[in-house]
Amino acid sequence: MTDGIRRRRLLGGIGAMATAGVLAGCSTETSGDGGDGGDTDGGDGGDGGSQGTPSWPSYLDDAMGNTSQDARGQSEVTVAVGPDGNFVYDPVYLRVDSGTTVNFEFESPNHNVKPESQPDGGSLDGTEGGEMAIVDQGETYSVTLETTGVYTYYCGPHEATGMKGGISVQ
Repeated sequence: MTDGIRRRRLLGGIGAMATAGVLAGCSTETSGDGGDGGDTDGGDGGDGGSQGTPSWPSYLDDAMGNTSQDARGQSEVTVAVGPDGNFVYDPVYLRVDSGTTVNFEFESPNHNVKPESQPDGGSLDGTEGGEMAIVDQGETYSVTLETTGVYTYYCGPHEATGMKGGISVQ
């Protein structure tokens, strides 16, 4: 089973690279290079602590979009799923404090939220159902993240297109 998952992720990554090349000319995103989540606050650049930019894993290197939000200090925050019918989470990169509730609001149909990685004890279970089980437009999936660290997630049907996101819980 593990080999099947690895093979699927490898093939999905290859498909994502091919799709990214095709879609590159269609992108309306002009806010940066997509690599670091866009947060720069003059800190030490990568410990994921209260200073500096989180160290985002390479899994997010091909994520569609480059939107980021530093929502530390807020008890609740929203991530748009598929805004304007696009295969993207908005924001892609999110920073929150431990105990923050993250609401994934489905703005278009045929998407889901599935955990790719999370810290030990993390509570990001993702939306109900299997890998390809989709959530209806207008629905919300909410999770309160207590465990500090970096969480990554994706849309099962659209992972190969780069529909991925990350949350740094501090």
